[in-house]
Amino acid sequence: MSLELELKFLVGAADAPQVGKLLALYGQVTANPAQPLLNAYFDTPQQWFRRHDMGLRSRQKQGKFEQTIKLAGQQHGALQIRPEYNLPCAGVVPELAAFPSNIWPAQAEPAVLQQHLLELFRTDFIRQSWQLTSPQALIEIVYDQGEVRSGERRQLISELELELLDGDALALFDLAEFLLQALPLRAGWLSKAARGYQLYLQHGTPYPPEIPLSVLPAERLLRHLQRLQQLENCYSQQLNLALLQDVAAELQLLTDILQDEGEQLLASQGRGLLRQLAEQRGLLFNQQSYQLWLLKLSRLLWQRQQSGC
Repeated sequence: MSLELELKFLVGAADAPQVGKLLALYGQVTANPAQPLLNAYFDTPQQWFRRHDMGLRSRQKQGKFEQTIKLAGQQHGALQIRPEYNLPCAGVVPELAAFPSNIWPAQAEPAVLQQHLLELFRTDFIRQSWQLTSPQALIEIVYDQGEVRSGERRQLISELELELLDGDALALFDLAEFLLQALPLRAGWLSKAARGYQLYLQHGTPYPPEIPLSVLPAERLLRHLQRLQQLENCYSQQLNLALLQDVAAELQLLTDILQDEGEQLLASQGRGLLRQLAEQRGLLFNQQSYQLWLLKLSRLLWQRQQSGC
């Protein structure tokens, strides 16, 4: 098992050629040859894996197949943290018996699931990658360009991912901040798999439920940040101006939480974003100030998690 710790951003295809040049300015970087990656995602007709917050994928790379199961993790800002298991397989259909028995939920029957596996969608793209070496960390940077495909439905992929291979995770946030200050990036709230499920099911991001008042104080910042980003994604898909009122309310709640927790600078920046939202409406989501604020909140949450606060 490995723990995937990465920051994911959406980037315009026209801006992607700048990535390699910026990395060369930032540190010691090694470029790898671009390669096609063909990915098939599987589930049962009842979507057993999705209901258990698990992802099942096979990948063809350089003529060989690899299968991956991703388990439930955490997502906020551009940060995605998920345990994953990667194993070789003989073909495009995953072989569930090869995975460790302790990863399955109670009452799960891998042999029965195997009989009902169904390919739902594919994500095929060209991956360009670099490795950045610094005294603090080893980081892989990849740019994926291609499409999500389910039947006749298509959606373009143009994503930048920063993954920690070794070292201090804070170096990942430092690199992301450098790139955000130079390129118009947006936090990638939906994974490729989530986008594939939406294409397969032919529906968009659902409206998020209210956060109950009973939520633990230590979880309030995380839960409201996740809800803000889900509202942002709903707006991006629907362009419903009424949703921006909910975005404003969530921004205000986050600002109040940060103020209460002594994060004065982030609270002040949150108040500035509220003013920008009133003036710019949905254009706020493309602004560097908003994306940097999301990144700083993710960094804060990561640091608190590591310190046990």
